[in-house]
Amino acid sequence: MSPCEMYFWVGQPPKSTIEYSTYEYSTYEQHIEIGTAKTTQKYTAMQKRLRINKGGFLMSEKNGKQLSISFRVDAGVVEHNNREFIARNVDGERIGDNITYRREDLREFYQKLFGQALADYNAGKKRPYQRISDYYEHIKNGKQERLFEEIVVQFGDMETCGLKSGKRGAGSAWEEAKLMLDDYMRGFEKRNPNLKVFNAVMHLDEATPHLHIDFVPITHSGSRGLSTRVSMSGALREQGFTSANKMQNEWAAWEERERGIMTDILRAHDLSRDVKNDTHAHLTVDEYKQKEMKKAEIRKLNAHINELKKKNPTELTEEEITLIKNQNDFMRSEILNYRDKVAALSRKVGAKFVSFEIFSEDKLQFVAAELEKSGIPFVEENSALHIPDYAQKTTAAIAATFRPNKVEGVREKIKLEIDRLIYSSANLDDLLNKLKARGYEIKRGKHLAVKPTFAERFVRLKTLGEAYLPKNLEQRISEREKFTDAVCEKFKTANAIEKKFHVTVMDMVIEIKQFRLLPQKLDERKIYAFKNDANIDYLSRQLMTLGEFGLSSREQIYEKADELKRGIDEKNEKLRFLSEEIPTLKSDISQLRFLFAAHSSKPDAMTQTKIAAAREIAEKHNVKTEADIGNLEKRLKALPDLITSAKNEVADEQLKLKRVSDLITAYEKIVEGNYIDNLIRAQKEQEQSRTPDSPNLKKS
Repeated sequence: MSPCEMYFWVGQPPKSTIEYSTYEYSTYEQHIEIGTAKTTQKYTAMQKRLRINKGGFLMSEKNGKQLSISFRVDAGVVEHNNREFIARNVDGERIGDNITYRREDLREFYQKLFGQALADYNAGKKRPYQRISDYYEHIKNGKQERLFEEIVVQFGDMETCGLKSGKRGAGSAWEEAKLMLDDYMRGFEKRNPNLKVFNAVMHLDEATPHLHIDFVPITHSGSRGLSTRVSMSGALREQGFTSANKMQNEWAAWEERERGIMTDILRAHDLSRDVKNDTHAHLTVDEYKQKEMKKAEIRKLNAHINELKKKNPTELTEEEITLIKNQNDFMRSEILNYRDKVAALSRKVGAKFVSFEIFSEDKLQFVAAELEKSGIPFVEENSALHIPDYAQKTTAAIAATFRPNKVEGVREKIKLEIDRLIYSSANLDDLLNKLKARGYEIKRGKHLAVKPTFAERFVRLKTLGEAYLPKNLEQRISEREKFTDAVCEKFKTANAIEKKFHVTVMDMVIEIKQFRLLPQKLDERKIYAFKNDANIDYLSRQLMTLGEFGLSSREQIYEKADELKRGIDEKNEKLRFLSEEIPTLKSDISQLRFLFAAHSSKPDAMTQTKIAAAREIAEKHNVKTEADIGNLEKRLKALPDLITSAKNEVADEQLKLKRVSDLITAYEKIVEGNYIDNLIRAQKEQEQSRTPDSPNLKKS
């Protein structure tokens, strides 16, 4: 209920003027007293105008104005909330207007919340491996819960309460939005005792006032784990929220309650809720095509960047280096965040998420687009879509309808088959005999020509390109063992881990030669050869990573990944410190200028306060004279270059981490023995998709 809904009586007014009802407004702990003969109203922070109508009901004077509300659960970037880094949409001159309600270090906050519970838990575990050394790291590296949750709350929008609404002073819509956000924040922890707030800030330096609340949800229930542990669903259940079904779980019930609170606050401010249409309209055909074109452009750009990575670093231009670093920033983010996305979506819809493997990139993109149209939530990974368990049949049905956009041209298929047969042929005649065995017709004469079963007419080999002239085919056949000989030679001096990769390369060569695995060109412009095989190149790059970092065991690989992560964290901390120093230093210089410019013999109280603060800053920086400020200005001028250097260091480390992460992925697949099997399964999916009457594809 809103305050206005609580201040009323029904029927006859009280008989005595001293009889009244008292309501304590919890946010500001002030009272409104109402009698029959007169109304006594104490001043409240909201400055409500109240009246009693002829029937004895207390009413608010409606002004007819409506505002929308926005309440969303967000991923949460505390550094952004606290302006440790400043986004483009932030007005730097208004950062000082922001209101910080709470700001605590998350790791220390975890110790405060769970320190005793962790000690009690570990005391009951006899075996060391059963104990949890650091609960913060345990949750951070786990798959079940996030370290914290964040909500973003907003009243109105840019047009009604934002910069476009007009002035921002007293009595403005901007100021009204601030008051309502303040009301919401001050009541949040009282009604949510299990959501422990460690960071909360109202942003007034962007286009619209809004509130970020970061909290750790705790529960005391459950027979397993710590007596007090992290759990959003558990926290909400303890607060009385229940799950009715998959779509109406504890989260949904809680969000609905919080939106109701926001609506009550609107009413308390003589406003009503403007319900916006928050559903996403279906894309038109043109919009869908544009979206897919954009995806294609991204894939094309990534392919270009992958080619750049093969070049000697000394040959790269500054622009090419920037492209590589930008791509790896994104890939690093994807590697670290996709599990969080799956866990967050799982909690959101109240369903377990399962992996639906799709090894064909085109098919994966097709299924993802259809799921999006159907409103089914999912998280996309390299060769899988993570979907709710209730959507498995729907996803399988969608996958079964996939058809490749185009079939390879006849000439390209002939060339690829010849390229593969070269590696198992003794000479040109042997190659032609192997083509016959595959159903080809051979026409000898002035121009050697072939006709496969999938072609309507003969194709002269010379029309396929210079590499397919008889003399050049003979030359290629004579060199067919070069690649495998080189692999065998490297195998002799390889360590145990490297040998696993070399063996996998040789296994892949056999599968390609025996036509069980369709090869994938690395460079479509060149003829196919093992050196131009994308999958073999991928394994070769893992061998390069092993050699460059001197890794010879599984433990060393994972230790290297942890070392790089720690290095990135340290460099990010350095970057954060430098970025934070800029606004602080600007503010300090401004106050020091004020200190040396203040010459009034009788400064007022406000000026005295500013001078006192400026003197503390002068002492902090050891500034004795106005000339000393120049040293601070030099430091401020140098900071952008230092930040750029720090960013480059982070990018370099992220590039290394990406390589080691790729190595871990490849290694685990090879150790499990399904690396080549997965490639063959992907090929079969493509072949089944090209068959109109193929049966429904099963989830693999």
